Amino acid sequence: MRKTRAAVVSLGTLAVLFGVLSRLNPTLARRTSGGQAQVERFEPREGDAIEVWRITNDPTVRDHANYHNTQCWSPDGRYLCFTHYAANEQEFGATSAAEVHLYDLHRDKDIKVDNGTNPRWANHRNWLFYVRSQPKDGPRHDRAAQVMWKDVETGQSTRICSGVGMLKYTDCDDRWLYGMRELTDRQRKPIRIPIEADATVETLPGNWQVGYNSLMVNPGHPMIVSRDHNYRDYYYATEGTRDIPFVARHFFDHDLAGENRTTPFPVMEGSHFSWAGDGSYFLLGNGQMRGRKWNEPLPGNIHFLAAISCGDVSPCGRSGRWICGDAGVAQIRVADLRSGDGWSVMETNSFLCFPTDRDHSGPYDIDLKGSPDGTKIAFISTYDLKDGPVARITQDAAGDLVRVDSTEGFPQRGRLINASGFGGEVLGYQRKTDTTFEGLSRGLYGTSSNASLRRGRPLTSFEAMLIPEELRKGLPLPPRGIRNVVKDKDSPLMLQRSSDLYVVVVRLPDRPHLRRAGEEIQLIPGENHWETYGYHVYKDGTKITGKPLRPGTSLAAITAGTYTAVAVEWSGLQSKPSLPLKIQHRAALEVLSDKPSDFSWTRDRYLVQGKQVSQEQARRSQEAVRETVHLHDGVIQRTWYRRGEVTERHDLNLEGKAVRRLFYRAGRLRRREYHDRYGNHVSTELFGPDGHITESVQHGSRPRHWWYEHGVPVKYSRGFQTYVTDGTRWTQAK
Repeated sequence: MRKTRAAVVSLGTLAVLFGVLSRLNPTLARRTSGGQAQVERFEPREGDAIEVWRITNDPTVRDHANYHNTQCWSPDGRYLCFTHYAANEQEFGATSAAEVHLYDLHRDKDIKVDNGTNPRWANHRNWLFYVRSQPKDGPRHDRAAQVMWKDVETGQSTRICSGVGMLKYTDCDDRWLYGMRELTDRQRKPIRIPIEADATVETLPGNWQVGYNSLMVNPGHPMIVSRDHNYRDYYYATEGTRDIPFVARHFFDHDLAGENRTTPFPVMEGSHFSWAGDGSYFLLGNGQMRGRKWNEPLPGNIHFLAAISCGDVSPCGRSGRWICGDAGVAQIRVADLRSGDGWSVMETNSFLCFPTDRDHSGPYDIDLKGSPDGTKIAFISTYDLKDGPVARITQDAAGDLVRVDSTEGFPQRGRLINASGFGGEVLGYQRKTDTTFEGLSRGLYGTSSNASLRRGRPLTSFEAMLIPEELRKGLPLPPRGIRNVVKDKDSPLMLQRSSDLYVVVVRLPDRPHLRRAGEEIQLIPGENHWETYGYHVYKDGTKITGKPLRPGTSLAAITAGTYTAVAVEWSGLQSKPSLPLKIQHRAALEVLSDKPSDFSWTRDRYLVQGKQVSQEQARRSQEAVRETVHLHDGVIQRTWYRRGEVTERHDLNLEGKAVRRLFYRAGRLRRREYHDRYGNHVSTELFGPDGHITESVQHGSRPRHWWYEHGVPVKYSRGFQTYVTDGTRWTQAK
């Protein structure tokens, strides 16, 4: 829904009330490496996002903050790492003219770390790893690619090895750094490096056959998952999958030394993968959000996790409660796994137009990742999200006219982008009215005109997608990934913007809690508080702290009055106030680093015939209900019992709607359903007595149905087509 003036005012008021980075510099200018920050804050044109921050702003140079499953946020949420690809050498994996940068959200400062690529964070410490560029001078042994370890807190940099050009992740204890050593064009060996100076590189044993994005180290548990074939097989189907409408992939679990390898784990209809932020689930993209529990024996269940689908799936927060993904025209989606609810945040309109229908999406994929507390999502976009206009098609187009909600911001005559498929389409129009583009010309510059102009789809401005004329003088050639596709050096497709780094605020930090504990007052941090820098305290509505109180400190001058507190992130983003606490006598306030063992954010209450009773009374009753009540969110779960045995459970979203619904027989889970926030039945899973899923069904206009035997898929139906296993092959049923 396009935001009304009232909605804009409301969000602006929120930003003031909750102190969302009021000190940021709003000036628009080209950013220079290591120069002053040029962050801008603005409200998105559509969606439920609170605010968007543009971190970098140079359409001539690609800034990229890692692949979608590789974290760019520091463990405390203070820093963003990204690679700044310098002019003439904006190539994936090139190190000779690329720079590793940090953006410090606390100081609003862009920091050049070094020349290099592959910036990677440790899981628990602000340690940054990257591949340093090859020096032009110096001894021969120093000219190989060097893996560097920078302690961001102390500023100390250490070389830990040479000769490794591809970094992946650290293990769950931050003892090892994993990566890959390239042998030939399509052969790579996984390696691990002890995190210490001048370490010895270990090659993991066995024949892994891994591609660049197929080695995934669990951030919370001692496990690695790898894929058993090269990524190229996504395009050139493997034997046994050429006649079926999905890609069959096999995965293996390994211990951290790579020695204890499990039997193959089959995955169907999944191409993009990630770990949840806490390592609890191995996540599958390209469909309804789903995943496998990290410790379930193989072959194991693929669990639906939320009532929303995505393409690339990514971690969002270290708790594992949230995950995020993209969909449609680079739309950002978030799922809350506590309830299974999912929603669209905003559409980023990141796209490039090519004269091809093949997937060349690397330069414009948004590669989104959530911050440690799940309050913000970092992503990249090729479109000018602040000033670039967007029109939404209001009815399917016919002839040379398309109707939209508004043409505001578009020139009287110009070009549009219909971002559909991989290639995208450039359209010309001769004139516009307030709600129409007329005199359309389809498929300009060799782009495909096969995609329909359907109701609900966005149209963006091709003019806004191009590098401004004042920046074109002396402009280098675009990245090779674009040159190899466009080919015509005089085509305006060569002038499309490179990607900038953005952050979208999707929720406010969790509220802290004030309580009396004996003679002192305790300030308890919110449920998620990895990004919390400190707290402001208010007495009778007036702030009494000049600077945020840091965890572990105290405030002695607490006198009679009503007190509240707000959490403040490193970024400056603030929470809503805590629940008020009335103080009668002078006391000291202690700022805790974590919640005490005797404190819980939830409590259970029991109901019989609508009346609250004790747990013992509920257990003796014929029928009873248990409600889990959150201190701030209200009822988040409702469970039904008959003669003390569970029969049904609903997980509720923040609107109190039952999204995930579980049904039991004889105390065992037999059916799980997901319903979206609008009441639509999204999916159903059936469980056997042994706990394995036997059937999973995705409902809707294009239903899909899988059958399993002990965790192994054996049958698949989509529409009028059915496929069955025949040994190790899949065949279409007659």
